[in-house]
Amino acid sequence: MSRIPEDFPPAAFIITAAGSGTRMGGRVKKEFLPLNGSTVLANSVSTFLSTGLFSYGLITYAEGTLEKTREALEPASDLLNKLKHKLIYCEGGGERQASVFNGLKALLDEGFDSDKGIILIHDGARPWISADTVVKVTEGAIKYGACAPVIPSIDAMKQINHDGFIEHHLRRQETVGIQTPQGFNFGQIVSAHSKAENDGFSYIDDTEIYDRYQSRVFTVDGDLSNRKITYMSDIEVTDENRTGLGFTQT
Repeated sequence: MSRIPEDFPPAAFIITAAGSGTRMGGRVKKEFLPLNGSTVLANSVSTFLSTGLFSYGLITYAEGTLEKTREALEPASDLLNKLKHKLIYCEGGGERQASVFNGLKALLDEGFDSDKGIILIHDGARPWISADTVVKVTEGAIKYGACAPVIPSIDAMKQINHDGFIEHHLRRQETVGIQTPQGFNFGQIVSAHSKAENDGFSYIDDTEIYDRYQSRVFTVDGDLSNRKITYMSDIEVTDENRTGLGFTQT
């Protein structure tokens, strides 16, 4: 988006980097790993900043990792300096849901618009997010109240029971994989998280919380390159084959 319309609502992003990353099997958090002369986290943040859409930004971090988080963002310092409001750092909770809610409350405390504001929530371990996806999700959230990028299911999808037996054979045409960023009306997602905080359910992502307590979530086409780093092999393979993945070096 080359020019922000005058009636464009205030927009903020939360990028989550508070997870333990236990499946990586290494001593360095995946968001802090080097990638293309930068870091995983800095690349995730840089794409959001490059769009020029956002006046607020917030990073969640794990207990005891604030300085490491700041260091991991140094490659994006030039872009961060252009952010209208100083980047906010917020300590996360025990689970992703709690970390996001902590971030939402921190933005509320900073005076972010709870009526018209738009918030995009993104996994810091998805460094190949494209500016085009960020813009599409933002526009969808403005129009529908909630929006998320999805990709077609590749594998045959099944539903299993607690004993490990297949219960239902789901139609591939009716299932998708969901990605981040996920965009929402700020006041509505804050309200939904407030209700979900102590309801006894465990939610896999923010669209599930929004859908339960607010309304339906609109979807846009995601990007196969927008992969999440889960295992060490993910970063090794993608770093070796980064050319052509829509990755922007900072």
